[in-house]
Amino acid sequence: MKRIILFCIALLIIYTSGAQDSTKVKVMNKNVVTVVEDSTGTHVKVGENNGIEVSTDDRGDTTRIRIGRRVFDVIEDNGGTEINISRDTRERKQSHSHFNGHWAGVELGMNMFHQTDYSVYNGTACEGDEFFDLNYGKSLTVNINFAEIAFKNDRNTVGLVSGMGLSLMDFRFDQPVSIQKDAVNGKIMPVYLSSHDLKKSKLHISYLTVPLFLEVATPLKFNSNRLTLAAGVIGGLNIGSHTKIKYSGSKDKEHGNFNINPFKYELTGRIGLGEFCLFANYGMTPLFKNGKGPELTPLEIGISFPNIRF
Repeated sequence: MKRIILFCIALLIIYTSGAQDSTKVKVMNKNVVTVVEDSTGTHVKVGENNGIEVSTDDRGDTTRIRIGRRVFDVIEDNGGTEINISRDTRERKQSHSHFNGHWAGVELGMNMFHQTDYSVYNGTACEGDEFFDLNYGKSLTVNINFAEIAFKNDRNTVGLVSGMGLSLMDFRFDQPVSIQKDAVNGKIMPVYLSSHDLKKSKLHISYLTVPLFLEVATPLKFNSNRLTLAAGVIGGLNIGSHTKIKYSGSKDKEHGNFNINPFKYELTGRIGLGEFCLFANYGMTPLFKNGKGPELTPLEIGISFPNIRF
């Protein structure tokens, strides 16, 4: 691992063809890569502020990698390679020329429904059975927001934020049940399972997401971090879904569209402070197509780690 890091450092130095002590690569007057060699070793910085830093000591047996405020020390000696993980506690100067939008990063949320309607099943064998009841503690979403762009004012206090992300949503059934599309009427119908040795049953849906929201940095501060408020919309494109049933020693996965709406949009509200952000996504479109399944409108509440950059 350390050899790969050192090789990348060498490539950067050769590529930039700068002075031996300090080499910089700039794009649009911004330092993209900075390489510094001094008596203590070689230091490479990618990005600005909370970017990525890689440092090696003059003996070459210790490599320090900092991503945001997470520090990984890779130490090699005769006994092998050791990796220590810690947190950088140094005070960082906040750049007033940078607007820190709260989209890019990783989010973890809990799925539920703010509206349910099973009237489409009136007069059928499953009338009155709310079979899509969820185990909320295990109905989780992981959002990987890998791109962000922000249009900000001159004071860097207000910004219009957009980007792109990948949303991986799990709806974990609370009852021993799964779903399938009826071959006759095309509706989503419950499939009742044996509870013996049943470990889990869920519906998984993946979306490609694009947000558009207004974010405001308030005068309120905690240490050097401003409290931010944001509100807007998130659009999503369904790119895949499947059901999964797992018993002790076996599992079954079935792919299909399950009458899920191909598009969704939701209102989002966010409260951010430093490395954390609380959010709520209020669905405005039902999970299933009209008349082809229960009318379920999702609500997602969770926490975001917006300073994890990709």
